[in-house]
Amino acid sequence: MRRILLVSHCILNPYSKAVGLLWEEKVKAARRVVKTLLEDLETGVIQLPCPELLYEGLGRKPASRESYDNPKFRGICREIADQAVKIAAEYEREGTRIVAYLGVEGSPSCGVEWTHFRIDKPEKGRGVFTEILYEAMSNAGIKISLLGLPEKVKYGSLEELLRKLEALT
Repeated sequence: MRRILLVSHCILNPYSKAVGLLWEEKVKAARRVVKTLLEDLETGVIQLPCPELLYEGLGRKPASRESYDNPKFRGICREIADQAVKIAAEYEREGTRIVAYLGVEGSPSCGVEWTHFRIDKPEKGRGVFTEILYEAMSNAGIKISLLGLPEKVKYGSLEELLRKLEALT
């Protein structure tokens, strides 16, 4: 069965990250996951726009979930989520299932299980965009799994994520 993953923008384009957050460790983790996805003939990938880039541009400094949790940023996230729902619904009407969203652990907007509510300390919780996207998909009746790319060991195991990706149906 054909299936599609929605992915955070910076997984395919690491140059969209906030200033100072482009590290070799992160790029290698993302590239390993992308290679796995692209080698799977059953899986397609849709790169979602980066809400942080649309909000503050490329020269932005690292920020916290708290700083992004405001009406303007949430509006940008809702626009992206609404577009993603339309795209997902079209694919599903044609028989291709949207199976998951792949976010980035620790991100204040795209974190799945880990985010930075404050800049200095990661905590359990979802990023603003992930929260809004999941709600929009659920409201549209589109069931997706939420998976997070652990760019750092403190956020989990890359091998565990790869096993979860392989198990998606």
